[in-house]
Amino acid sequence: MTPSKPARLGAPSPHTPSAPTPSSPAPPAPTASADESSRLTLERYTLAAAATNEGLYDWDLRTDRVFYAESWKALLGYAEDEIGTSPDEWLSRVDPDDLIWLQATLDAQASAGGKPFQIEYRITHRAGHVLWMMCRGIVVLDDDGEPIRIVGAHRDITDRKNAEEQLRLSEERYALAAQGANDGLWDWHVATDQLYCSPRWTAMLGINGGARTSTMEDWYAQIDGEDRPRLRAAVDTHLAGGSAHLEEEVRTRHADGAELWVLIRGVAIRDEAGEAIRMAGSMTDITARKRAEQQLLFDAFHDGLTRLPNRMLLLDRVGQALGRRRRPEEAQFAVMIFDIDHFKTVNDSLGPLVGDEVLCAVGARLDGARRSGDTVARLSADEYGVLMDGVLDVKAAVDAAERLAMAVAEPLVLQNGQEVVMGVTAGIALSGSGYASAGDMLRDAGLAMYRAKTSGRNRVEMFDDALRERALTRLRLESDLRHAVEGRQFRLFYQPIVRLSDGSVAGFEALMRWFHPQRGMIPPSDFVHLAEETGLILKMGRWALVEATRQLAEWQGRFSPDLFMSVNVSGRQLMEDDLVAVVTETLDAHRITPGTLKLEITESLLLDDPGRCLGIMEALKRQDVKLSLDDFGTGFSSLSYLHRYPIGTLKIDRSFVRAAGESDRRSAIARIITLLAQALDLEVIAEGIEKETEADFLRGLHCQFGQGFYFSPPLPKEAVEELMDARSREREALAGLSALRGLPPKGR
Repeated sequence: MTPSKPARLGAPSPHTPSAPTPSSPAPPAPTASADESSRLTLERYTLAAAATNEGLYDWDLRTDRVFYAESWKALLGYAEDEIGTSPDEWLSRVDPDDLIWLQATLDAQASAGGKPFQIEYRITHRAGHVLWMMCRGIVVLDDDGEPIRIVGAHRDITDRKNAEEQLRLSEERYALAAQGANDGLWDWHVATDQLYCSPRWTAMLGINGGARTSTMEDWYAQIDGEDRPRLRAAVDTHLAGGSAHLEEEVRTRHADGAELWVLIRGVAIRDEAGEAIRMAGSMTDITARKRAEQQLLFDAFHDGLTRLPNRMLLLDRVGQALGRRRRPEEAQFAVMIFDIDHFKTVNDSLGPLVGDEVLCAVGARLDGARRSGDTVARLSADEYGVLMDGVLDVKAAVDAAERLAMAVAEPLVLQNGQEVVMGVTAGIALSGSGYASAGDMLRDAGLAMYRAKTSGRNRVEMFDDALRERALTRLRLESDLRHAVEGRQFRLFYQPIVRLSDGSVAGFEALMRWFHPQRGMIPPSDFVHLAEETGLILKMGRWALVEATRQLAEWQGRFSPDLFMSVNVSGRQLMEDDLVAVVTETLDAHRITPGTLKLEITESLLLDDPGRCLGIMEALKRQDVKLSLDDFGTGFSSLSYLHRYPIGTLKIDRSFVRAAGESDRRSAIARIITLLAQALDLEVIAEGIEKETEADFLRGLHCQFGQGFYFSPPLPKEAVEELMDARSREREALAGLSALRGLPPKGR
């Protein structure tokens, strides 16, 4: 027998699957009925093979030819005439890794004594994909016991093999997932109350001995007493069909006594009647997660630096106190806000690490001085809040706040050995005012604290209704101001600046006016400070600069190319906005005579950041922009400003102008400023001139320019143009009259 050898192609074997068995005697001479019986038998085999979708084969070992049934060929995707009779038609298509085992199985049949065999292997389909085949067969022996044929059938078991592989992968995936999740597994047989616990389960609880079997009551006994009823109820509910699955977080105890948090999951297996017969699931150690959640919860309601309660926790406790206050027997309480005085100086001079040390020390002192039951919280950088229960009246609240302030004011020795003394300013709001929300109390205590700050630090202030009204007014004004910026409610007015020598208009100062839809015109004194605080001054100032420059270009073309325009620049514009770039872009868009745009700044700006101010002013000077020092003499005037900074004009404040001609010593200041400017070749503009005597006094000092209501109030664009047209007509008339008299015309 040589089934593993390459076979020669030839005619199919005459033998059929109905051939005699190895022990069959020689058949008698065929008769008609015998032929019919053989035909029926063959037909039955053929139909049976077709019904089972198996491919039959018959290998004649003497001729080394194989009969392949049509169904065998169809299994591999071939037609009847596409497969010959060679064994190679079969063996050459078997996967090389499986061919060795198939050949060994076939070779072994020579000594198998005609016993059936079965083997599974892979074979290639005509389309190129691989099929799994189950080959079954039996060796036919001759009278001498020698193998002469191998007869059998093939069945396509690809679907079964794929299902087995998927099952194997699923089981492997589940095992890996369980191992990767590091969960303990449990299986409870409800009827017998036997609870199986996996080795990981017992290891999780610190119990030696690997897997064990116990009862549900043993398990319940290990659960924390507070959580046990909840777990028991959840299990009973699931067994009764009240939930789709079991999932509970409970506390249990490790063998060493440590508390563990575990997540119990499970699902019931039910019989045909829906009764739970088993329940299986897992136990996950979630102690780390729970501790992290507790830490996150603590961090959410406590300050990270001082570990004191934060604003959210204080608001919650104030809200609870307000709820209790609705009961008539409850005494009133106070909310206090403490702000550290001059903390920015400490932080800037000694560094943020020392600043943090001071913040922690102040918080610790407030917390140490509070009464039991009171709450001290850190609200922001250098602000602390205190909730104080059982406050009898205003005096008791003020006394308590002063006591806390005194505790903070004790000298503090820092880690570097340096000693500092910190003071606090406090604001108080009492619950007796009928508050509805904790936020309102905190807000009002803050308003009282801010009033104490502005009135002088290191003091305590009580909140009153006037504070709230001022705050609401400011809030409304800020809201209206934001709408005004977006809604183009601002207009520029222009106050003429005249030459005192002849009264001719030399230029203008652009002044912003706010036209409110309901309140009408609002003067700058009511909104400029608020615009500075909110940062809206940047957008407003940029618009004013562009609009004033555009108007100047128009008037220079219409009236005189020598006209100049003064525009006020705020501190935030100079230090925060890219003023040089804005000016450059504006001058590129609106062509004016070089040197006719003047920017007015105040002395206080030069004190904030002298080096940066100098750089900006030098860059503006290179753009042919003149700089004026406004309100000179009213601040920390220093002669060093005049030679260090590129200033071209000094403006005398109106307070010195009003003293002109009187015995007031301030008039001497105006004289000195004028003489100083003349010595340094600087222009001088006196503002706020309202009387002829003031103008005459300044004219006598040889002050070049003046502005004020004596000459003209700030005017809208149309009024300015009417004024300039009238002056032009007046000059023309004077020129004509002078020509008749033979006299030179006056500048007026």
